Amino acid sequence: MVRCALTGTPGTGKTSISKLLNTKVVHLSDYYEASSEGKTNSGEWLIDLDKMNNLVKEFDEVFYEGHTSQTLDNLDMVILLRCDPSILKDRLASRNYSEEKINENLEAEALNIIYDEALENVTADKIFQLDTTKQTPQESAKKLIEFINGNIKLDENFDYSERIMEWY
Repeated sequence: MVRCALTGTPGTGKTSISKLLNTKVVHLSDYYEASSEGKTNSGEWLIDLDKMNNLVKEFDEVFYEGHTSQTLDNLDMVILLRCDPSILKDRLASRNYSEEKINENLEAEALNIIYDEALENVTADKIFQLDTTKQTPQESAKKLIEFINGNIKLDENFDYSERIMEWY
């Protein structure tokens, strides 16, 4: 096992899937308060990524779960969970996200923001993507375990950029 980021936009299944893995998982949300200078007016933590890195750097052979995990130092690989924006919109709405926050996350998914951030820390051959759009967390976790055990490849690539035109 290696130091792996399990990341994706909110609603792609990071937390649900990570709870089903038989491996050590560090949930970055457990470190938000300690790595933050406070919250925004809407209640979101203002994370200092350098502080976050310092707080979790001692862990080895671990999955770092969180939508900022791709920004951590010394990663061996990144597993990026993806979801079709039309389904992601429903998932975020069911969590009572504001329309502004839903749109922000849909744009991030469509524009590959997390993938691009991951490229700042690891090479493209160390980024693996898993589509959770039509899978339950259990199905996605099973597929991820098969990948971790070397039984399958995750060589999926996604381009949801055309979805943006549907929104305007």
